[in-house]
Amino acid sequence: MSLRLISLFSLILFSNISKAQDFKTFVANKQWILVTEKAEKSQLIRFVPYSKNLVTLNTMIWEFKPNGRLEYDYQSSEDVEACLGVDFLDLDVDACTWRPNPATNTILLTLKGGYASIDDFILKNEYEFQTFSDENQMEGFELVLKKKVFFRNLN
Repeated sequence: MSLRLISLFSLILFSNISKAQDFKTFVANKQWILVTEKAEKSQLIRFVPYSKNLVTLNTMIWEFKPNGRLEYDYQSSEDVEACLGVDFLDLDVDACTWRPNPATNTILLTLKGGYASIDDFILKNEYEFQTFSDENQMEGFELVLKKKVFFRNLN
């Protein structure tokens, strides 16, 4: 009986440890399309793997670098005609960072950016990392807001 309990405890502990390490192995150095609009205000930030056929008008593509930095780019499909009034999230990549916390399976994300300029807001939030697979078997990930650490509207 106690061997089963130890085995169950080990399984739970191992799965939690592997989840915490998954962010780096699952996400880092890959391109991810940001699906969530107004990510800085959202309780959930969703990403899907970059694929040229998913690029529409002004698709924002993030890359989580292994050194804890973020890079991003915008791409638009050649089939889409540009229109006026599109919001562009612009980030100050020198001030944007991510840091995993394996003990809590969370990610501390710091973003500085905005829509009119890169000086509209600064945020630092703690997110829980979750992977998902949709109906088309596309694997992506979500950052679910766990705690707002800091937010400042610079306008």
